Amino acid sequence: MQERSLNGLRKQFLRRRAELLKDETRLLEEYIARIRRIHPRCAIILYGSRARGNPLPYSDYDVAIIIEKIDDKLKAIEEFRKLKPRGFSLDLIVLDISELSDPIIRKMFEGSRILYDNINIHKYIK
Repeated sequence: MQERSLNGLRKQFLRRRAELLKDETRLLEEYIARIRRIHPRCAIILYGSRARGNPLPYSDYDVAIIIEKIDDKLKAIEEFRKLKPRGFSLDLIVLDISELSDPIIRKMFEGSRILYDNINIHKYIK
């Protein structure tokens, strides 16, 4: 009896987790679309556990937005944060393209996925 109960709970958990994953994917796609509309000359990179394919259930999305030139980094971060859909768990960084030569940044992007690139950053990201 207890095993049936556990199987039912397991199925319910897996079903709910699948729904959440669909929602998270939709929110990421929505966020990318909003960024592209407002700032088409950029690149968007997913890095961290979600890019590597080993996220935990509570992992956020590590997203980097690369733009050619940043005049005011805080203002840029604020602008891109405002575009975030409600319920989307995001860890955001905004970088100037010149920062991609930094070895620490390059290391951070190991295993990353370029989600959108309109400024040819693929030559910087391996």
